[in-house]
Amino acid sequence: MHSGQIASSDASPYLISIGNIHATDHWVVTPAGSWPLDRANVAVQDQTTTTTHTPAWAIVMVILFIWFFLLSLLFLLARETRIHGHVAVTVYADGQSYVEHIPVYSVADRASVFHRVAHLQYLIGNARAVSR
Repeated sequence: MHSGQIASSDASPYLISIGNIHATDHWVVTPAGSWPLDRANVAVQDQTTTTTHTPAWAIVMVILFIWFFLLSLLFLLARETRIHGHVAVTVYADGQSYVEHIPVYSVADRASVFHRVAHLQYLIGNARAVSR
């Protein structure tokens, strides 16, 4: 493991960031240290839950239109999906590891984290292909 500082000759902008995990052309940088990109591994674990609820506006509409019984029951068919939790991204190399828990509040948040992890894995694959 290397120190948290990257040599000034290797300093380059971050290509991708996932919480406190960053990647440059040659390094993966975390608060726990920096590792060469070709020796790093990335794992991701989805720890989110998705629930479905009847929204409050639908219940209010049922109460308002109670005199129109059949019409008011149609409002109960309205459903709202909520997602909450986090995605755990683990970077490990040379016997060391770092886990970042990214909070997720929507399907788009979760997809964004998985897309960034896939891009980091792509960068790692390219670094390994070049180093061989």
